[in-house]
Amino acid sequence: MVKQSLGDRILLGLGLQFHVPATEMSQLNETGGVSLILVVLQGRKRRAIFPLSLSYKKITYYQRFLTQKRRCSLFPTLEGWGLAAKILMKKLMVWLFPILLIVMTSLIGCVPLSVKISNADRKVELAELIQINKDLIASDKKRADELKDRKNKLYDEAVGGYLEVTQATKASKAVMNYKQRAHYEIAEIHKNRKKLDDAIIHYQSVVDIAPTGYLGSQAAGNISSIRRNRQEVQEQLRIYRNRSLVETPESQEAAVQALYKVAEAYVGLGDFEEAIANYEKLVDEFPEHDLAPRSLFKVGNLYFYQLYDYTNAGGWGAFVKVAEDYDGTYESGEAETLLKRSRQTLTMIQQDQDDVSKYTNSKAMAMRKAGRLVTSADLYQMGQRDRVVQDYQNIAAGWIKMRNYPNATFAYRELSENLTGNKFAQADALYQIGRLHQLDGEYTKAIEGYDNLFKEAPQSTWRNEAVYQQAVCYRSIREFGKAREMFKAYMSLDNPDDLKYYREAQQLVRQFDLDQDEDGFMFYQEQEAGTSDQDSNSKPEK
Repeated sequence: MVKQSLGDRILLGLGLQFHVPATEMSQLNETGGVSLILVVLQGRKRRAIFPLSLSYKKITYYQRFLTQKRRCSLFPTLEGWGLAAKILMKKLMVWLFPILLIVMTSLIGCVPLSVKISNADRKVELAELIQINKDLIASDKKRADELKDRKNKLYDEAVGGYLEVTQATKASKAVMNYKQRAHYEIAEIHKNRKKLDDAIIHYQSVVDIAPTGYLGSQAAGNISSIRRNRQEVQEQLRIYRNRSLVETPESQEAAVQALYKVAEAYVGLGDFEEAIANYEKLVDEFPEHDLAPRSLFKVGNLYFYQLYDYTNAGGWGAFVKVAEDYDGTYESGEAETLLKRSRQTLTMIQQDQDDVSKYTNSKAMAMRKAGRLVTSADLYQMGQRDRVVQDYQNIAAGWIKMRNYPNATFAYRELSENLTGNKFAQADALYQIGRLHQLDGEYTKAIEGYDNLFKEAPQSTWRNEAVYQQAVCYRSIREFGKAREMFKAYMSLDNPDDLKYYREAQQLVRQFDLDQDEDGFMFYQEQEAGTSDQDSNSKPEK
């Protein structure tokens, strides 16, 4: 058998048809056998279709036989093209699949680092939204465990995204900045999950990349803080445990102070559950001590502002206990004021959340949760969109009062992503997201948030404010060149009398240009590069 090329196989698959006079068709049948050829009557002519099972040798013979006849015509058919397409696709898929796999892998690898960072950041945001309080743990442990698993999965996905950034091979300044940021975020996640040794490893990677920059300094400080607080916990626990060896007022006082310092050290480590446990132990064992109301008040603060637990078993119950058990103390008065203010705020938030649910299309909401594309018009009943916008704005404002920035950010994301019909509200939400990150000390995320405002709502009334605040963020992370550029950009936006921070920006630019005597801006360039021999907080010599 003659070896068939791909082209030959495709030709065979075309299902070529021949119009053959009846006399020649009979000769064809005699030579080849009718069983191998489909014959269809067409008036005085018959149509012969080569089946795909024919050998190359056989089909060549038939082609030669038929083309020798003058009254034979050869042409492709629609059915034949369909068969050919199937053969071709089958062959091509064998070859193309590995190629497509390589291409897709390359495309994944070509995703900008900024996008990878943003995607990982969003996973962290979603993880932080999952807030599990003590009431839920007590009433529905299964649900609480499911939420914990979901939270851990989101953190794992975020770490995976950041790790992809750390594996970038280019050594440009921009790439190294992204890698440093990714290592820092991984370290923060590990710290929040009590994996302190892993956190130190990634903090150290941040320091190794750029020790003198903002993140490098922060990471070095965090490493030192973790080690110091770990040592403090061990030393103070030893003092606390040794109190029973010599029962004296001095030893009891030392034990109280030690237990308090242990709790404070756990706060420094970010282990708020352990901090609460030790504050509560102090209150239980030494209820008459002056540190007891302070410790209990701090328990309420940790529940409210770190764990976002406002339940009777959490922060609310702690503040009530301070107010009732330690009446007349400073902490009692503060607790009563905070309870009154928080009750009003939480009640208003709940009312607005109920209002949103009232005007939310439950079917559309279920579709969105399932991953389907749902527009704001589908999500919220027509005619009530402005009402929902106002609700979300109120919810965000309430959470800001509670210093619950994850929940506040979520409310503004709903406005910016799902209620785009109100352009003013969308622009306001984009600005507020950047502002919330800034208030929380996440200056890099704040810069990215303000960039989103410039991109999505360039004509926003918040533009001028965002330009100035972005400059402040750049100054905070010691990127003085960009800060100087942004302050100058702010000053050039409008009439100076129309700019709220014009004089502040002018003063900061002048400081950049004149600081450290004759060094001028070179001083800040050296500070940014880590090559300066002067302290940025020092005063110039006269």
